[in-house]
Amino acid sequence: MLKNYIKITFRSLRRNAGYAMINIIGLAIGITGAALLLNYVKSENSYESRHSKADRIVRPYVQDLGAESPSFYASNPAILGKILDEGLAGIETYTSVNRFFSGQFNFSIGGKRYTERDYFVADNSFFDVFDFPFITGNIKTALASPNQVVLTENKALAIFGTTNVIGKILEFTGLPDFEVVGVVEGSKGDTHMEFEMLISPSVPGESWDALQTSWGDFSSSTYLVLKEGYDFDNFTEDADTLIADRLPGPMKSRVKYFFQPMTDIHFNSAQLQRDIAQNKGDKSYSNIFIAISIFLLLIACVNYMNLATSKAVFRAKEIGIRKVVGAVKKQLVTQFLLESFIISAFAMLLSVGLIDITMPFFNTLTNKSFDFSYVTLLEYLPMLLGITLLVALISGIYPAFFMTRLKTVNVLKGEKSTGGSFRVRQGLVILQFVLGIFMIISTLVVSNQMSFIQSKDLGFNEENLVTIDINNGAVRPVFKTMQNELNQIPGVESVGVASRVPGEWKNINETEVALLNSNGIVDTVGMYYMGFDPQMLKTFDLRIEQGDWFSGNDASDSTKILLNQAAVERLELGSNPIGSVVTMGWAGRPKGDYTVIGVLEDFNFKSLHTEIEPIIIGPWNNVNATIDYFILKISGDPSSIIDAATLVHEKFDNRTVMEYHFLDDQLALFYEQERQASTIFKLGAGLTVLVACLGLFGLASFTVQKRVKELGIRKVLGASEWKLFSLLSGSFLKQVFIAFLLASPLAYFFMRNWLDNFQFRVSIGVEVFLIAAILTMLVALITVSYRALRAAHSNPVDSLRSE
Repeated sequence: MLKNYIKITFRSLRRNAGYAMINIIGLAIGITGAALLLNYVKSENSYESRHSKADRIVRPYVQDLGAESPSFYASNPAILGKILDEGLAGIETYTSVNRFFSGQFNFSIGGKRYTERDYFVADNSFFDVFDFPFITGNIKTALASPNQVVLTENKALAIFGTTNVIGKILEFTGLPDFEVVGVVEGSKGDTHMEFEMLISPSVPGESWDALQTSWGDFSSSTYLVLKEGYDFDNFTEDADTLIADRLPGPMKSRVKYFFQPMTDIHFNSAQLQRDIAQNKGDKSYSNIFIAISIFLLLIACVNYMNLATSKAVFRAKEIGIRKVVGAVKKQLVTQFLLESFIISAFAMLLSVGLIDITMPFFNTLTNKSFDFSYVTLLEYLPMLLGITLLVALISGIYPAFFMTRLKTVNVLKGEKSTGGSFRVRQGLVILQFVLGIFMIISTLVVSNQMSFIQSKDLGFNEENLVTIDINNGAVRPVFKTMQNELNQIPGVESVGVASRVPGEWKNINETEVALLNSNGIVDTVGMYYMGFDPQMLKTFDLRIEQGDWFSGNDASDSTKILLNQAAVERLELGSNPIGSVVTMGWAGRPKGDYTVIGVLEDFNFKSLHTEIEPIIIGPWNNVNATIDYFILKISGDPSSIIDAATLVHEKFDNRTVMEYHFLDDQLALFYEQERQASTIFKLGAGLTVLVACLGLFGLASFTVQKRVKELGIRKVLGASEWKLFSLLSGSFLKQVFIAFLLASPLAYFFMRNWLDNFQFRVSIGVEVFLIAAILTMLVALITVSYRALRAAHSNPVDSLRSE
């Protein structure tokens, strides 16, 4: 029986090859898009799965109670892990790792220099908590002694060209030599613990033992493994009690500790600063990608259902005859479902090829490293089979039951009425275009917001700026000489020096300002701080609203500051803050008095997701900050300027590699997730409309085929070609217009919620909906035009010959 079903199915597919190809291509596009997006969602939701203890690992984070706005930090005192481990019986083990957030390691091998920021300082307990399999080396002794280093496989290959590197020596700048004691499998985008190098605790200038016993140093990240059965809620309650008992008195009013399961880090750490987790996810985008996957599959399934039910009138006699000779409803349903499964299977095979072709592009788009080949196909097979079976079932079940409901007597008499199926098909076409128009409107809004971000005046110039890291402390005493030489490079307009730069990898510093509260008691208010030299005014094109800039006299400038307007308002300095004295200093250090000499127009030194916050601009030689960047404003050929700057850098710092960035590229990283989402929205909109139009084309073809005699009679009776064209295309355009009316409010409310993520955002104007309507109508009209025009131009004799 099954063999006969298969034979009938292939016979039907050959007889309706065009219909079959439309369905196969549509379903293949849907399966391909869904497979890529769902694989991305799966990887995002399986972060930390490589670690066998992931569901029992927690980390503390801290709130700075003295900050102006709620400020949370993932870094914390290393002593916290020791206190909790000794005080709570439910702790299995713990480790503390350190990434000095304002530094990097410089080293050389055979005279070739390297700079590494992706490192952790850790001891052997690191491997008791996290699973990074060793390729070479001994997991029991690695990092157990000073001056040892463990490399990832990629780093070992990049430096040495092999993983057989045990015993190799890395000559660190300003440090003792380090011996390579292991090579491990690095992160594959499946954990927030991303590093290229692990270094044992042996850092000159930093007393590791002191770090382990200080409550005031917040440079470590602590991870604790709970014993089996020790509930997270019970742990947090016990930990809060213990911390309250052991935390020094002065710290109790400054900080509050919280805890986070490691499995929550990827999606729930956006608010945390000084976090070693760099590539954080956004659950909302995963949900959006799931929705786009569903849209693609649903539209492809609707295509199949529409075309299958439209084709029913041409298969009615086949169904009637098979009923007469004894076929029962179950057999007919099985036949049509099998046809759906076979078409879906062909679509899956085609999608395998499409996934293979598009995977490199998808990896580039999402910053992932998915591998798809015939070797790894087995990993994707369960998902592909699951999607295919679901698609086949959804696509085939309605046509199967619809066609088996046809009455035998009526179909054998030649009656082709299909009852309510026409209204069902209309509803399905409308559903397709509701989804497609929703995607188009959403894409237009996202694109408008991204264009707004790229063109918005940030309050300073971010174009044509090159930042150069000062990685060697020896440069700082002679920075003015190096600055002058950089200024002599043709094409360099100005060179500024700063402690921090918006968008760069080093966190913008925070300082404390003493402020009298309403009760006359001195409070401390946290504010951002950057140190600039006099040239930064010209380099950044900052705008002074009141007062003056730094004079260039280092001695007198050292006690002067400028505020942005937000800082003036926060400090309640009134309309004329010039000459006001502000008492400020780093937490835990003596504070000094600084005179306000100017007020700057507010500028966006952080992402446009956030409002403009108060900031203090101090002189380069303020005791609380060191200079870390040269900023070059250029107007010439960037490559030749970079080459010349490299020679200058080599002259003053021959121990480290010059690191530079274009500032606009760095600022763009604030919106990397939105950029990815924008591109995926565009692709999703394009694919949903493409698949919908494939179905619309097929449906138009069957409509013409079904009404061919009617059109012939109308033409004989005098109907013009334009009238026939309007008759055929008008019904489809009406359905698209209804879909537009339904999709518009849905897209509006959805995108308005999305825009709420930005403090600075565009409005959703009427033009967005007009563009979406015109674009959709135009695409639908073009899709049905070929079949409609061909029918209008046809000779009525051909259509009426059989009568």
